[in-house]
Amino acid sequence: MADPPIITTAAAGPDRVPQAATLYASAFRTDPVITYMLSNLAPATRAAYLPTYFTSLLTAATLNAALFSHTRDYSSCLVLLPPNRRVDNPWTLLPAGILRMLWRLGLRACWRMLGEYGRATDAVKAKGLRGQSRYYYVFFLATAESCRGQGLSSALIRCAQERARAEGVPLWLEATTEYSWGLYASLGFETVERVVLGEGVAAADGTREVGGPGVPVWGMVWWPEKAA
Repeated sequence: MADPPIITTAAAGPDRVPQAATLYASAFRTDPVITYMLSNLAPATRAAYLPTYFTSLLTAATLNAALFSHTRDYSSCLVLLPPNRRVDNPWTLLPAGILRMLWRLGLRACWRMLGEYGRATDAVKAKGLRGQSRYYYVFFLATAESCRGQGLSSALIRCAQERARAEGVPLWLEATTEYSWGLYASLGFETVERVVLGEGVAAADGTREVGGPGVPVWGMVWWPEKAA
């Protein structure tokens, strides 16, 4: 039996952002929701822009006291936002460069990210958390393609669950693929609701398609008392 992965968790600093951004740019290059968010960019341009995109988002997370957990030298990484922290905090948007990023992407991309996605997932979150105001939020989780199937993502999720359990608060996340949805369900997350973004304008892979089915997002919650 393989040894369990050694996990390092620490408050994020600027030194952690490039490593995580590099991993996520590769791991999420075909993610339907990310593709939909950046669907105004041509495929090659979108792929080239992903490191900048994730750098801005992770910098915002860092400014909001995110915890970065990783294993095997960032072969897998989870970014966890603590209770009462949000990356769309207006006080950190500007220094994180997100406003500059949105200006680069245009108004439609801005609406997809902060309007359509934010409103849809906030509504599901309010329903699923049932008035609970304190919770941890799994902002991003990914494993390098060459290291998948080794239980690294599962180990990082369990580490986050232990932190949440110690504080008696739930964990919230949004799954963006059927595979990730199944993984989280196997780790004790409950599906609150499945919402569809870009219905009528996006294909299942997130690219533009008139009349397309759109891309699903699963709002999911884990409660510590149900895993005791």
